[in-house]
Amino acid sequence: MRYRQKRTGRKRRRLPWALRLAAVLAAAVGLLAALDNEVRPVVITMAQYQARVSSILAINEAVLDELEKEEIGYDDLVTIDRLQDGTVSSIQADAAAINRLKARLTSAVSARLAALQLEEVEVPLGTLLGWQIFAGRGPSIRFQVVPASFVESDITSTLEAAGINQTQHKILMQFKVEMSAIIPGYTTSVTVNTQVSIADTLIVGNVPQFYAVGDPLV
Repeated sequence: MRYRQKRTGRKRRRLPWALRLAAVLAAAVGLLAALDNEVRPVVITMAQYQARVSSILAINEAVLDELEKEEIGYDDLVTIDRLQDGTVSSIQADAAAINRLKARLTSAVSARLAALQLEEVEVPLGTLLGWQIFAGRGPSIRFQVVPASFVESDITSTLEAAGINQTQHKILMQFKVEMSAIIPGYTTSVTVNTQVSIADTLIVGNVPQFYAVGDPLV
């Protein structure tokens, strides 16, 4: 009669399926977190760039369209008085006219920014993953940027020497725009500061030093 010898070693225990599933999920979450750390800075940078470009373009177009529509020139905003010898005695800004123009331009810019449509940002996969050797290569991944904005404005002026006995006077409108680029899974903000010349003239003759040092006038 044959007898089988029983193995006395311990049986190999298998991990419960729930524990194995938890380990797989933990590894997947870790991989996604690492990928997000690589992808997020690139996506945010591209979104900020797109928001900045879109806002500056919208501001310039809105101001230009409004100025052409209203046909407002330098003489509508500023009066220059001279002495008999041609010396500038005063440069007076029409505060009411300038404030009305400021309100119209700010409103036009706000409306133009509010009308911005979805922007598509395309980033090559190699760039998105942060791999320098593959930067700019691979299929493009598309993201949609939903711009949102808040506008502040102010008006300043400058007096600059423009040649012998000549001074250029510019009236500038400064805009500060807070843009929010909203991408699925990401939200980033960018502040855009830009200025647009709304009127200028070349003053021939002596300008008092009081004005030449940069009195804002408005």
